[in-house]
Amino acid sequence: MTLGLLLTAAGAMAAEAPKAMKLYVFSSGALNLDKSIIQNGASGKVQIPVGFFLIRHPKGDVLFDCGNNDKIITNPDYWGPFVKALDPGRSLDIAIDAQLSKIDVKPSDIKYVVLGHFHVDHAGNIGKFLDSTFVYQRDEIRNAFWPAPGYATFFISDDFAMLRNSVGGPMPSKYKTIELDGDLDLFGDNSIYIHRSVSHTPGSQIMVVRLPKTGTVVLTSDAVYLQENLDKNILPSIGSVYDPVGMLDAYAWVKRVHDVEGGDIIFAHDPDVYKAHKHSPEFYE
Repeated sequence: MTLGLLLTAAGAMAAEAPKAMKLYVFSSGALNLDKSIIQNGASGKVQIPVGFFLIRHPKGDVLFDCGNNDKIITNPDYWGPFVKALDPGRSLDIAIDAQLSKIDVKPSDIKYVVLGHFHVDHAGNIGKFLDSTFVYQRDEIRNAFWPAPGYATFFISDDFAMLRNSVGGPMPSKYKTIELDGDLDLFGDNSIYIHRSVSHTPGSQIMVVRLPKTGTVVLTSDAVYLQENLDKNILPSIGSVYDPVGMLDAYAWVKRVHDVEGGDIIFAHDPDVYKAHKHSPEFYE
């Protein structure tokens, strides 16, 4: 079956999404950086949101990414020397516990934590969800602990070091894990689909959420930074893309899903797209 037919079939099944599904859009504060980091050839400073997402599904709550580590709120040195360059938000209300509590969700309620990748602004709060099952690509966890030369800057091992099992254990992961080398239909009902994308990092993931009323929503994590990047095939700076060809493939994949199924695309860091969407406690259904 061709990709086009597969996506057509997927779109047809979208109508069967569980009626109780909801998608919440959050932000773990903001980062301030040179736009050239996320869009090659750009200039000037830009403030970007740090998006993460909660999907409420009848079979369990799913978190996609988990933002900046809340330790930076009270410990300005936790991120080390580049924290001043990023100037992250540090107000108490951006703590992930505080945000989830506004919709009556606790970290212990989360069944799955799906990680778009392991960078500081996407995997920061892993340690608060140790009752959950983590879903990531094998290439990504290996790279997170020992990144490729030149790409170590945004991996902070203290964010995820607790995942490693004790010395002598037969399994590398101390906690419940689904370790992938490819795509996954998380609940087997086509409502939450995880797509492997060797692009921004060796094991980046894109999530497709198919809601009963809203329809298809693509959550890109950092496989696509900005709407303009997607529209014009603009890559970020070299330090922000592990595999440039793979990132262009990610753009093409997102465009194909959108062309076949319609729906919406939400980027983790596009300030204009973020502002245009509902934010928790509002939701999409």
